[in-house]
This record gives sequence, structure tokens and C-alpha cells, in this order.
Amino acid sequence: MGRHFVIKKFCYICFWCLLFVFNSPVLGTEKVTLHLKWFHQFQFAGYYAAFEKGYYKEAGLDVEILESTIGIKGIHEKVIQSTGQYGIGSNELIKERYAGKPIVVLAVIFQHSPSVLFFKKSSNIQSIHDLVGKRVMLTPHMDEIVAYLKKERIDLSDLQILEHRFNPNDLIQGKVDAYSGYSTTQAYDFKKAGFPYVAYSPRVAGIDFYGDNFFTSEEEVRKHPERVKAFREASLRGWQYAMSHQEEIVDLIYEKYSKRNPKERLLFEAEQMTPLIQPILVEMGYMNPGRWKHINEVYAELGMLPRNINLKGFVYDPNPPANYEWIYYSFGIIVFSLAAVWLVQWKRLNKQYSENLKKQVEIRTEELKHSNEYLQVLNQSLLNTLKELTEAQDRLLASEKLAVLGQLAAGMAHELNTPLGAIVSSNHSLGDFLNNKIINIMDTIVNFDKEDSLRFHIVLEEGLKNQTFLEGKTERSIKKDLASKFSNIEKMDLYGKHMQLVVETGAYRIGDGLTQILESENSLKILETVASITTAYRSNQIIFVASEKATHVIKALKSYLVSDKDISNGETMVDLTFEMDTILSLYHYNLNKVIIKKSYLTEKKCLGNRDKLNQVWINLLNNALQAMSYNGTLEIKIQWVEPWVKVSIIDTGIGIADSIKEKIFDPFFTTKPNGEGMGLGLDICKKIISQTGGKIELENVEKGTCFSVWLPSAKT
Repeated sequence: MGRHFVIKKFCYICFWCLLFVFNSPVLGTEKVTLHLKWFHQFQFAGYYAAFEKGYYKEAGLDVEILESTIGIKGIHEKVIQSTGQYGIGSNELIKERYAGKPIVVLAVIFQHSPSVLFFKKSSNIQSIHDLVGKRVMLTPHMDEIVAYLKKERIDLSDLQILEHRFNPNDLIQGKVDAYSGYSTTQAYDFKKAGFPYVAYSPRVAGIDFYGDNFFTSEEEVRKHPERVKAFREASLRGWQYAMSHQEEIVDLIYEKYSKRNPKERLLFEAEQMTPLIQPILVEMGYMNPGRWKHINEVYAELGMLPRNINLKGFVYDPNPPANYEWIYYSFGIIVFSLAAVWLVQWKRLNKQYSENLKKQVEIRTEELKHSNEYLQVLNQSLLNTLKELTEAQDRLLASEKLAVLGQLAAGMAHELNTPLGAIVSSNHSLGDFLNNKIINIMDTIVNFDKEDSLRFHIVLEEGLKNQTFLEGKTERSIKKDLASKFSNIEKMDLYGKHMQLVVETGAYRIGDGLTQILESENSLKILETVASITTAYRSNQIIFVASEKATHVIKALKSYLVSDKDISNGETMVDLTFEMDTILSLYHYNLNKVIIKKSYLTEKKCLGNRDKLNQVWINLLNNALQAMSYNGTLEIKIQWVEPWVKVSIIDTGIGIADSIKEKIFDPFFTTKPNGEGMGLGLDICKKIISQTGGKIELENVEKGTCFSVWLPSAKT
């Protein structure tokens, strides 16, 4: 009895020691190093805030922040060289990962890259295609600019590439024709110098990359997961503080880190970063694996990376799924221990049986009693374990639902960013017109004589008729025709101001009447005045169209999110046509290359839970888009098949193999690569439809896949 007590006590102590080792927090202060990719400035404000506000110290971290004087060069090698190293990179990280460097992206700070290409506003470069043959300074590793040029079919060999000296005076003094930089910093230098400039962003060509990506090595994540998580959370907390207290952090940077930039420039940088980081619309540090795949696709289209590279382990997951292997190991140990105990007991009882049958019966009876009590305790323990596993399965189902909704929300910021960006840009143009130009325009018009006033009204009327934007190739063709037709008029030089303004105002459409305009001594003033007015009119039209688009997206999102009060109490009537159109509006960001075919053959409503049915449509639409790689034809058919309302979603994707058709509705069955799906989507859809009293089927089609949902119709 004493020996059994000692063994039991020893096992008890070992168990609690192991539990303490595996669950104890990081003790003491751990040294880590953060490598910035440029000089100290507001671009890295969040890390200064986390350090100065004590967020790193609270997490048990001693952080050293190192600035770079040579850009991003060498940072990747330093980070993967040893543990405890972190860095700030750009979108080149995906290329470095493909090249074999074990890099892990922890968080994204800029939801949109600030990289732009600057031109002088009054130069002969009026479009991106006019760069051919010109002198250009390109920042190393600014891949989004290179991708932008290639997408516009401009090869680097067509340009005069000069070494980037990071001196804005190179563009101001005309030493270079185009200059790549950040809209958050170089724009200040140009405005401060009174230099008129034009900034072209790769986003106008659909190249929307991340900016300033926070990364470390696979070894750091594997060996020090708690440190990685603590450092990431403290850094993002610092960013949240920095963006909410910009003036305070500007003073901090200037006083403690660097006086290289004046406070005015740092505050300008902070203001320009706000729409790029979007701290209110998007969770700080958020990144979407689908967005990284989009970046991979852009690189692939331009020959800079292969398609569909393996991104497993590249994107950090701060909340990985729970690991329940210890439950199975514990259960196995218990079973093995029971077997060992039973074997020992059996041998001992067999020996005692031969000596004293009566004593053996009494002992065995007593042992069976204790064994029965022990088995009751074990049975209760197994029931508790089963309950935990059931709860874990419910959490997995909820996680799948959130993952589906997360994919829907991923594109909302981009859908709203384009019209809002157009409104902001056009508003600046209108503000400049009202504040700086309108008085001069009024004075100019008043001083026109009767003939010049007539000429002005003719050009203005033509300029307001058509506000269509001319592409570079079309514009050059029009200029050549005008130069040939009016070769006898000295003013119509191919690269002169008159020629540019005639095209910009649309005066070339006047025909022979253009000669009368050009004969006036005030022809240049007439054209410049009309150009200013038409530019303001165009900005007004852009604001109108962009506002309509943003309003449409917000109404669709509101309609999708706001549920009827009756839904929580049970089934209600659902307008499938309205709900499907609402979801398609929200998915507009992913439908650029998809042809949508709507076949709404009935107006009958069905019975069901609107929110849950919307989850079904989102899941089926998302599967269809992924099967087509977001390029093909998607047909949505709603028809009346008495007594059902039948909804069919048909795509032209790769289809489903016959060998797995019977398994697609099984839970945890998936054909997607590891990390891209848990295989619960179709299982959830089937359960939702079954609860409604309907059914979901996979129907045969010539090409692609067709999922049909049969729902009970509502009585109207």
C-alpha cells in the first residue's frame, strides 16, 4: 500500500512539472533586433511608439531598432541568419521566398503601396507611354513600378535608366524626366519647392500591391513562437497608437531619433499614410492570402515569377487551429497503463489462486469493486473528452463560416478605395480651380473683345460636349494629323502649347473653324481658359460617377448585413433575386474577368433563414470563382419547379472528377491545397439546406460544375 502511494505521488508531481514547463510564459527580457529599410521617419512610427510607450517591455522584449542608409539591400540575409531578427520589406518578399529564403510575413502595414512615378506637370510627358526614350530614375526593389511599366508594354530597355540618387532636385532641375518615389514623402519635397508635378500610381493599371511588410524567419517562428506573437502584437499596438496620435509621434521622432526631416515633413508623411494604411476600415496588420496570390499572378503575367507558387508557411497565422493530439496520446497512455496493471494483477491473482482459493475470491472481489469505481471515473473522463471534441468541432464550423465571410469582406476596402480616391483627387482639382484659377479666368474673359468672346464660346461649347479620355496612341495620332493639316500655321507646332491645348480642349473637332480660333492674338489665352474650365467640369463629373458607385456598394453591403427581426425566430420569406444581386454587387471586385449570366425565370419567394441561405450562396459562388480561377462564365438560374424554387449555380471551371463526386459533401473532405480550406463549406451548405426542408445536388453539365439547390416555395 505504501509503495503504491509513493508511485502515485511521484506521477502526480511529474505531471504538474510538465504542465508548468509547457504553459509557463517567457521569463526575463529577450533581445531582438528590428531592421528598418530606410532612414528614421514616420514611415516606421508604429515601432517607435511601441518602444517608447513600453509595449515591447510589457511583452518581455528588449528591442533594438536599426535604420538603413542603403535601403533594403542585405536585410533579408540578416533576418534569416539567426533568430531574434526581424525586418521591414516590400513586395519583393514573395520573390525572395521563391528564391529559397525561409521568410515569413508577419503583418502588412500599408494596405496600398505608396510607390508612384513623378513627372513634371508642364513637360512633354503627358502619358505613361511618352516615357519611351526618356531619362528615368527607378528605386531598386520597387517592383510595382516595373510591373506597371511592363503592363503598359514599356520595356526597361526602352528607357534611359539612371542611378537613383534619392534627390528630388534631379527632377526639379530637369536632370531626369521621370522619378520613382513615395507619395508620402517626395510629394512634400515637390510641393515645398513649388514644383508642379504629376504622380502616376500602378493602381490605375490594376496593380495594387501591399507596402512595408513586417517579416522574420521560419526558424524564429518555429523556435520562438511566443516571442514572435508577442513582438507582432506589441508592434501593431504601437501602430494603432501612432496613427491615433500623429503629432505626438512626430515630436518623438524629431527629438529622439532623427532631425534629418523637419516636423512639417513628418506630419505631411503621417497624413498621406492614413488612406494607405486605412486604420479605421482595416484591422492593423491584416493581410489576405488571396491578395498575395493576386500579387503572384501579376508577377506571373509579367514573367517575373511562375504561376501558383507554393505559399505554405509564407503568411503567418497568429491564431493557428488548436492541436488535440495530446488527448489521443493521453488516452493511449491510459489504455496502455490499464493493460499493464491488469496483466500484473492477473499474474498475482493466478499465483494466489493455487494457494488459497477462498482468499483469492475475496481479494478479487475487492479488486473488482475498486476497478469498477476506477472505470466509472475513467468513463466520466472520456465523456468530458468527447464533449470537448464536440465543442472543438463546433468551433471549426464557426471558423469555416467566418472564413467564407472574410473572403467577401477582403475586397470591400478596394471597391470603396477607387471611387473615394477619385473623389479626393477630383476635389483637389476643383479646390485648385476655385481658389487659384477662377479669378484669373474671369479677368481674362472680361478683357476679350467681341470676336475673341465668340471664339471662346465656340471652343468652350465643343470642350464640354465630350469628356472622353484619350489614350496616348490616339492622342499622338490626332496631333500628327493636326500638324499636317495646319502646317502653314506656325502656332501648330507638334510639341507646342497650342497643339497640346487644341487636343486637350477638344477644339480639333471644330474642323476648319479651328483656323479662325488660331488667327486670334489671344488664341493661347482662349485655349488655356477653356482647358481650365473643362478640367473643373471633368472633375465634377468624376465626383458624381464615383459617388454613385460608392453609394451603390454601401447600399448593397447594408442590405446584406441588416437582417429582418423575424429571421432569428425561424423561417421567413426570402426574395432570392434580390439577395443574389446584392451578393454579386459585393463580389464585384472579384468579377473583373468573369461573365455573369442571370436567368431569373420566376419571381416566387422561398421559405428559409435569409442569413444562412446567403452563406450558402456565398460559399457556392466562391467555389465556382476559384474553380474558374476568376476567369470564365458564371450562370445563376432561378426557376419554379413545383413545389420547389430551384437555384442553380453553373461555372465553366475545371469540374469535379467522377471518383470524388460522392465525397464532396463529406465533412473535412477537400481538394484544395493544405491551409486553403478545411473541407467544411459544402457540408455546412448541406446542413443549412436540410434544416430548411430542401436539398442540394450536384448535376451533370457538359463543362464545369453545376450545383442545384431545391427550396420550399412560400405561399403568396
